[in-house]
Amino acid sequence: MRPWTCSVGPPTRLAARLRKHHDEIPKLSVYSAALAKIAQIGVQVLPVAEQHVIRACQLSRAHELLTGDALIVAVMQDQRLTYLASNDADFDRVPGITRYAPA
Repeated sequence: MRPWTCSVGPPTRLAARLRKHHDEIPKLSVYSAALAKIAQIGVQVLPVAEQHVIRACQLSRAHELLTGDALIVAVMQDQRLTYLASNDADFDRVPGITRYAPA
């Protein structure tokens, strides 16, 4: 068995499809519109630094999180944030995070 490493796993079927048919990416209008609304609703986007990536590797192992989720937790911990709006119950495995699931 190989030692644990922190890396991005295999692409999802959707990601693989978009990689193969990249001409479809501009057609993702709902996704694009949602991204545009982030700034409009006052959501602050925090930067990700190398220290967060390193910490995310530790968090991924400790709490059995996917890389993206672990990175979110690393930034949250760095900024002393404890509340998270998400439908992803995986965050419930992290002590100190209070998750609010949108209805």
